[in-house]
Amino acid sequence: MTQIQDTRPKILLVDDTPENLALLMETLEPAGYQIFVATSGEKALEIAPKIQPDLILLDIMMPGLDGYETCERLKKDPSLKDIPIIFLSALNSPEDKIKAFEMGGVDYISKPFNHLEVLARVKTHLHLSKMILGMNELIKKAFHEIYTPLSIIDTAVEMQTLEYGDSEYLQSIKAASRTLHTVYEDIYYSLKKEIVDFEPERVDLGAVVDDRIRYFQIIAQTKGMEFVVDYRSAFPFITINPTELQRIIDNTISNAIKYGDENSIIKIEIYDEEDRLCLAITDKGKPIGDTHEIFKTLYREEESGVGLGLGLDIVRMICKKYEIAIDVDSHEGKTTFTYCFKKDVDAHSVT
Repeated sequence: MTQIQDTRPKILLVDDTPENLALLMETLEPAGYQIFVATSGEKALEIAPKIQPDLILLDIMMPGLDGYETCERLKKDPSLKDIPIIFLSALNSPEDKIKAFEMGGVDYISKPFNHLEVLARVKTHLHLSKMILGMNELIKKAFHEIYTPLSIIDTAVEMQTLEYGDSEYLQSIKAASRTLHTVYEDIYYSLKKEIVDFEPERVDLGAVVDDRIRYFQIIAQTKGMEFVVDYRSAFPFITINPTELQRIIDNTISNAIKYGDENSIIKIEIYDEEDRLCLAITDKGKPIGDTHEIFKTLYREEESGVGLGLGLDIVRMICKKYEIAIDVDSHEGKTTFTYCFKKDVDAHSVT
């Protein structure tokens, strides 16, 4: 006889107080949820990978592992990190609630529980989680669907150029393809950064910048723009993963081309500043309205409605990871993005 699979959402309750568990079960079971119980943080870490719950209700004050540490460990597991966690606690200070969110919680319910509040928040976060998972799957599928047509376009353009020579139209196609490749690489990095170790290594910043200038040359030419470089460091070496450095440089150059004036110059400088190696990229064009806001997720300039978006959000995350200082100066028709990296400690041994 074929066993019917239980498709009801799975909720893991983590609390060391039997009365609280009983109350939560009385509230949630009649609403059609599968309920699993752990009476400690250690038990939750043992059960969660086996059942893969859709939602976790997690008490904060428990002997042994408290809720904060339990949450932190759950979030380090790639198979569990996306499961929404709602904290439960009698602690009501703003500091406790802030810490709960900083540890990765999506919500905070104060004790004593209100039945209707618990049901409403559980329903809301299960719905949001389902939507997010669906969007992530859509993005992954779209990501793979983009790559093959882009490869075909690039190959066809190269063959056309070899057989019939270059033309203004082919240059436009090449530029558009490279712009799409930049978006593709941002999506790829966003999808892989949680599961791939992007290990740092010694990198020659000047050599990487030169390579990226050559890549973006075709795109810049479609707007009549030129690159001017000024490298003033004798030892332009830093420690960073090359893929992550490329995301910083590509997004900054791409935006400089996108928002810079036609027939203008993009100036790129590399220079020493005490124990830092700085990269500055300057374009001439419309200034940014609020330079303090642009690294917020999917920021959009109000007037134009054009988003600096995903790319600069990736830049922000990478800079935070490597403690790269960012400065944005935008006034009098010029915008400069400056990134100051920690120098490679063995840079001066390079000959």
